[in-house]
Amino acid sequence: MSKEEKHIEININEEEEINEENQRNADEHSGLRKASRILVLFILGLLAACYYIFVVELCMLTVEVLEAKVTFLVIFHLLYLLCLWCYLRTVITPPAVPPAQFRLSEADKRLYLSDERPEVLQEILIRMAKDLPIRNTRGARRAIRYCMVCQALKPDRCYHCPVCDICVLKLDHHCAFLNNCVGFSNYKFFLLCVFYALLMCLFTCAVSLYYSVLFWAHRLPNTESKVPIIVLFVITALFSLFLFLFFLFHFPLATWNQTARENSDDDGESNPYNLGCSKNLRQVFGNEMRYWLLPNFSSLGDGCSFPMRDATEDIEKNAALVGISPEDPLTCRSCQASES
Repeated sequence: MSKEEKHIEININEEEEINEENQRNADEHSGLRKASRILVLFILGLLAACYYIFVVELCMLTVEVLEAKVTFLVIFHLLYLLCLWCYLRTVITPPAVPPAQFRLSEADKRLYLSDERPEVLQEILIRMAKDLPIRNTRGARRAIRYCMVCQALKPDRCYHCPVCDICVLKLDHHCAFLNNCVGFSNYKFFLLCVFYALLMCLFTCAVSLYYSVLFWAHRLPNTESKVPIIVLFVITALFSLFLFLFFLFHFPLATWNQTARENSDDDGESNPYNLGCSKNLRQVFGNEMRYWLLPNFSSLGDGCSFPMRDATEDIEKNAALVGISPEDPLTCRSCQASES
């Protein structure tokens, strides 16, 4: 048995163990999905409540200076709409999955089912791996990774999400606040959502704090708007702290071209995808900076292959890889549908 075959065999055993664990936790994952749906509705309701308090109770009923009222409303609506737009894009964008060429064909499935010996599957996987752009096999065993659940070889940076029960390209993490996986197809939207939500909370917190102090100092009359404005300050202060810590964790990862999953699995090796801060950010936000702050898909690549630091010797090949920018990163779903 060759070295490559051993790696694949070991990895198959590991994936079987993961699959068994996923089956044991199926009820837990199902409960998490249901709770996540409720959490998304809660967040949308909270956004609606904050909108009402800021616009009606604070700006319309409390702020007396017209210039201040208009300024507050313009800034708040700009940040609010951008935050909501990015949040909804992150929630409704389906995770990108490995394209058809990474999955067992119907002929290979029939071949394996007719003779379920591990050697048969090994031969199939070795043949498939030779024709696929799998360039980085991380970990001590340097094994090609195969998912027993999805019956597919995993592209670079692809992981199986036990909650969604699919393999996700460039999986960052599964987010309960989104009821969705954050990965190649919506990573840019996620970062922008955190960024705009942080700005909106900081702005709302500062304005509501100012008028809360005026209420407590008796420089404003005691009206029914006092309590909602103080509640708004408390909520936005807590969310500002949470989002600031969240941003402090995720934005540096983007500048290092590293996902949260890769960061948690860090085995002490240098990150092969770190091309430098500028190129790393372009991988996520695209080459045209005018689109960086808009929640449109502009990330580079196809989600299966990524430029690596040790591949820079082949300049033309690496440049071509960096320049790929598909119009729809989810076309692999149609490939998958056509296969089934």
